[in-house]
Amino acid sequence: MIYITDAKGDGRPCLKVYEGKVMKWYYCESEDDLFSSFINLLKYDKNFRIYNVYGKKVYIPNDPELFKVKEELEEFEGIIYNLSQLSLLIKISKEINGNRKKVKVKLKNKMNAEEVLKLGVKIMKPVELPRLF
Repeated sequence: MIYITDAKGDGRPCLKVYEGKVMKWYYCESEDDLFSSFINLLKYDKNFRIYNVYGKKVYIPNDPELFKVKEELEEFEGIIYNLSQLSLLIKISKEINGNRKKVKVKLKNKMNAEEVLKLGVKIMKPVELPRLF
């Protein structure tokens, strides 16, 4: 499960996979981690926003299904924000091309887009995940 937030606090126990100037992405392995993360954010900040990867603002996060990514990918184009994850991306790829941070990837096996997103990759094609800011 992945969520995007503008909160100033730390979203542990979920793993921060991207941090921009305004927004952060967190990957949570379970529903318990997801809700624990929201509680930790509330300790530091009372007025923050939460989005799923499709850009839908979630006002009261009570349904973990909103944060699941359903797309399956065989290939994609995107931007990798965390270059330290490039070696993991290479391991799951059959073919990878790119320059700087833009990549075109053909995967060895069809996989859920969530696995790519948790490496800190913003998918641009075939599904463009929204820009929130």
